[in-house]
Amino acid sequence: MSWLSVLRKREGPRAPAPQAAPEVHRSLAFAEMLDGLRPDHKLQVLDLGPAVGGNVEFLRRFDCKLFIEDLYAALAGRSAGEDGLRHQGIEDLLPLPETARFDLVLAWDLFNYLEREELRRLVRHVARYCRPGAVLLAMVSIHKQMPAQPIRFRIVDDRSLLYELRTPHLRPAPRYASSDLSELLEGFHVDRSFLLRHGIQEYLFVREEDEETWVSKSGWSGMGEGAEAAGAAAAPHGPA
Repeated sequence: MSWLSVLRKREGPRAPAPQAAPEVHRSLAFAEMLDGLRPDHKLQVLDLGPAVGGNVEFLRRFDCKLFIEDLYAALAGRSAGEDGLRHQGIEDLLPLPETARFDLVLAWDLFNYLEREELRRLVRHVARYCRPGAVLLAMVSIHKQMPAQPIRFRIVDDRSLLYELRTPHLRPAPRYASSDLSELLEGFHVDRSFLLRHGIQEYLFVREEDEETWVSKSGWSGMGEGAEAAGAAAAPHGPA
């Protein structure tokens, strides 16, 4: 037995790596989304992340009806059939009321944790319940590695989000490009995107008006995908 093995045996098992402290970052897409809201319209909002009390309180300011569906938790909790495969689809895990007509969809970083076909089916499903011109907020990692579970985002104010990691472990990131998302998000088009300095690409997608032909006639006030370069590199505020 080497001296290093003896030393490790005396020290006992190693403690797990410490989890990074939550950090607050500016969110250009979140700020742009809020700036585009109509004050005279009662909103319906679909939040695809976990229920966060502070976020609920913040969104109540906008006289909205809020639907919260933690889709990642539902996907992770799918039970396998006798053949070992998980057969429950997105539509089964995300039952939405037929009367719902969403104005905002908060996908956060969920797209990072979906396979291509899962992402396509999710967006196709959600699009049925969105008004023309509805806005979908998504955050995509551009790094090779990302947290093994979705980040819990806490709204700090109109311009900032707190990133709360749920695990210190990492996994490979799919690194969806803008061209991938344009293909997979049927019924939506990229209105604005922002590349942030901490490796997150923020997107605002807009629901197209014509459901049958997906003609892009949105009334959203954004500048279009060409705004990507102008919105690049927002600096983080630093640790919370």
